[in-house]
Amino acid sequence: MKKKILIVGGVAGGASAAARLRRLSEEDEIIMFERGPHVSFSNYALPYHLSGIIDEADRLVLMSPEKFLVQYNIKARVNNEVLSINKEDKYVTVKNLLTDETYKESYDKLVLSPGAKPIVPNIPGIEEVNIFTIRNVVDIDKLNKYVKSVDTKDVAVIGGGYIGVEAAENLREAGYNVALIEATNQILRTFDYDMVIC
Repeated sequence: MKKKILIVGGVAGGASAAARLRRLSEEDEIIMFERGPHVSFSNYALPYHLSGIIDEADRLVLMSPEKFLVQYNIKARVNNEVLSINKEDKYVTVKNLLTDETYKESYDKLVLSPGAKPIVPNIPGIEEVNIFTIRNVVDIDKLNKYVKSVDTKDVAVIGGGYIGVEAAENLREAGYNVALIEATNQILRTFDYDMVIC
């Protein structure tokens, strides 16, 4: 029986879930909602825009909503934020961020993959204008434009996970003096300590 499946989040997890669900059924209606302007971009390649290895930010985007529809028959609605879920009546309330229109979308099945929110430490004396997070193509493009527009070569990267280490490496490659700051006793915590010590 044909089902209507909604997916909240259109980046790695949401896009992978949508593709898997399509492989399981050609009949189901699949709609994916993404608050940002892009779906299915290369998360791990984001820092390579800072060094110029990936020159244009748009080259980080792997799939467009149009490609999702043509290749997989999946409707990807970008700039659409799911505001609430009504579990009893099985619908979500969605806001189109471009038009401010709010609408309801019913579902038979619901998949949640909204992603994580970065932790921004509260450090006295630091202005918000020069603090950036790296989660998506918009973020990395903003950071890249900012570092090129200011007269400084000193950059601090907070967070020693994959993205933080790659951001530090690519900023260094671009000629910046980089300090990598990690709160725990090692960077890249998924590896054994003796593999990552300097």
